[in-house]
Amino acid sequence: MRCKKDRSSGKAEGPMTARTLAVTVVKRVFLLTMLGGIFYLSHQPSLKVIPPLFPHQDKVLHAGMYFLLSISMILNRDLCRTLSPVPIMFILGFIYAVSDEIHQSFVPGRDCSAGDLLADIVGLSIGLSLYLWYRRRQWKTC
Repeated sequence: MRCKKDRSSGKAEGPMTARTLAVTVVKRVFLLTMLGGIFYLSHQPSLKVIPPLFPHQDKVLHAGMYFLLSISMILNRDLCRTLSPVPIMFILGFIYAVSDEIHQSFVPGRDCSAGDLLADIVGLSIGLSLYLWYRRRQWKTC
């Protein structure tokens, strides 16, 4: 059963209001902040800001950052003009994670890590999977 209102498109109908424009700007700024924040943190020679609380804490932080990146991409899914933007969001997130790890290999005191890349992919996958679950749930309730 399909809903009459397409909740997945994120496209505004009619003229853009001031509120719609403001929401769009906030969503775009969130996406750019996540991308820039990940780049900035990757460029730091050492990240000892947070004292280690448990083993592999850095992997949890990697997954958390890429989870937030996936949320920012979901909020900006209207930039993708396909019927199913999730595979494209995953591919773009994966490419960004790989480029992030390559970038870290050039920063003194940092290295390229397959474990960090895996944590990035896990965070990205969790965010996109939750979106797919939520979207399917919404379609069923219509």
